[in-house]
Amino acid sequence: MRKIPKLSSFWIRIIALLTMTIDHVGVFLDFSNYYILRVIGRLALPLFVFLTVEGALKTHNKRNYFLRMLYIFLGVAVVLVCLTHFGGIFQEVAFTSGNIFLDLLLVLLSVWILESENKKIKPLILLPVLYSIFSYTVIKLEGCGCDGLYMWFYPPIRMQYGFYSILLGLGFYYATKLTPKFVNKYYPINIEDENFNRVINNIFSVIVLVFASIILMLVNMAFGDKYYMMLDGIQTYAIISSVFILLYNGKKGYSSKWFRIAYYLYYPLHIGIISLFFL
Repeated sequence: MRKIPKLSSFWIRIIALLTMTIDHVGVFLDFSNYYILRVIGRLALPLFVFLTVEGALKTHNKRNYFLRMLYIFLGVAVVLVCLTHFGGIFQEVAFTSGNIFLDLLLVLLSVWILESENKKIKPLILLPVLYSIFSYTVIKLEGCGCDGLYMWFYPPIRMQYGFYSILLGLGFYYATKLTPKFVNKYYPINIEDENFNRVINNIFSVIVLVFASIILMLVNMAFGDKYYMMLDGIQTYAIISSVFILLYNGKKGYSSKWFRIAYYLYYPLHIGIISLFFL
């Protein structure tokens, strides 16, 4: 019997980039006619957040990791500002999409806050949590038609998924912390087995993804705008990304300087290219 192939972080990144690109093409097309593109795009966020938590815990240089994330956040911010000046659908896309790298940046900082040995720093976890709730609430109030766009809440400082991103990030983090305790209690003979620990960690992460998606669905029921309900409703398809998380082997895989640079530059570049195509 052949072994099921495992996926390194390299392949998880490729899958995340591919599904994200398909989703963004669907953003500029008619929602009802290109529904499947948006469904496919739902797989991207959990994979990006999962990799961000993995990177936050494994990086040997927090300063460089943070700066890479910060620079790309600023790059995406520039693209979003440009979109707002095009007006029409471009402004709508900019305001309703938000800055996904703000989501990932706050996930990164949340993990490091929780990892800090300084107990005085840990209460700061409330800042990204509260901001994520605020960002989500503002966008949902716009979506339900309460008062149009809140122009003061500019696209570069909007989270794309709000509390859902932070919920996933914190869940994946605690899944990692729970794994060794669970293995030590119930399967102590495997405590030093990295592959076994990886499998348990992946299973816990999938459980987190399922519960986070259910919570998002329930929260969305409080808002009445049909388009946003429909779009957020399909976010439950993110559960399909569980397949890739379960296949993750915990290894970095192919990694070179050019790929790391391309990986971070891809987001603002592909948004810019897709936007120009639909001008």
